[in-house]
Amino acid sequence: MTRAPAAVPAAHPGRWQEWGLAPGSATTAADPACLDLAGDPAEQGRQHGRAARDAIAANIAAVRRDIAELCADEASVSRYRQCLEANADFVRHTDPEQWAELLGIAEGADAPLDDILALNLPAHMVLRWVPQECSQLVAGGDRAAAGRTLLAKTRDMAGHFVEHVVLRRRYPDGRRLVEVTVAGSVLWPGSGVNDSGVAMSTSGVWSERTNVDWRASATGWILINSHDLLRRARTAGEFAELLGAQRRLSGLNIALADPERRLALEATATGVTVRDEADHHVLTNHYECPATAPLAPGPDENSSSYHRARTAGRALAAARGLTPGALAELLADHDGYPQDSLCRHQIEGSGSETTYASIAVLPDLAFYVALGNPCACDRAVFAHQEGAI
Repeated sequence: MTRAPAAVPAAHPGRWQEWGLAPGSATTAADPACLDLAGDPAEQGRQHGRAARDAIAANIAAVRRDIAELCADEASVSRYRQCLEANADFVRHTDPEQWAELLGIAEGADAPLDDILALNLPAHMVLRWVPQECSQLVAGGDRAAAGRTLLAKTRDMAGHFVEHVVLRRRYPDGRRLVEVTVAGSVLWPGSGVNDSGVAMSTSGVWSERTNVDWRASATGWILINSHDLLRRARTAGEFAELLGAQRRLSGLNIALADPERRLALEATATGVTVRDEADHHVLTNHYECPATAPLAPGPDENSSSYHRARTAGRALAAARGLTPGALAELLADHDGYPQDSLCRHQIEGSGSETTYASIAVLPDLAFYVALGNPCACDRAVFAHQEGAI
């Protein structure tokens, strides 16, 4: 692994925390960005809005700046408004519970509903994609310690990137899940795990060949609604089936695991391709399957995606008995710094920045999260808990 070169700027220090569904998971957050929510979706929205009010306000300001830069003329502003309004109507009629949660966030945060919609329904990204480039790693079998499966993610965001929160949810029907998402958002968490032992994460695939027709905004989710899939799925296979049926305008790479299976999905707006099952997978920001690869950016269009895939692929192929702590160290790797590394850094506001990292451990239901660059996050929690793995 490559340590941070001397040129790496000081990142905001943080810590890895275990904030999952396991019996030994923390019951009191060491970070105010880790929130326990309970009740119906509307009540969870109000709790989220109240607890994360400052972060939501910061995210609203960031998205407003993105919109101003991407919609710089009257025609693009008009298209943006039409897209947002049409997609809001789709959400309101398709999933009243999630619509109620958005209303609850606006109420709890004392924020305009339009701003909460902009965080959840990124219509400006339909007009011109702002790459949200992430890396996903899955390891199981002999490659992971003690019969575990590990599913890890880094979320890398460009533009005026935003603050994240960790939401541990309990619904009235007893369903539980934990996910990492943009503060103020419900619909597109980047990773999470539910009480059935399904873990998931996502990474975007953007190119000129994956453009979205903004005029279709009334017909599907702008981004894949990963929250709804995680809440409903009881197995990795069911998650994939639900994804296939979900109406959507765009695609993603998705890593999935349950105690029995490890899946890598390449989803487009119209289909889902499943990679061959294996004991490890790496997914970054391009497709690899013959059916989908022609849509993806090539190495000349997104060299970072291919470099990160090679770095992580070599590490997982050589791994035996991988622990969560060792995987956390890999997520902090700087081979290819600043933009081709697994832990990415903006330089003078340019490029993408790693905004969080997570590791799900199955079948334990543990969920480790580091908010910010993983290279700057203390890994003491792993030294304390590795003996149980």
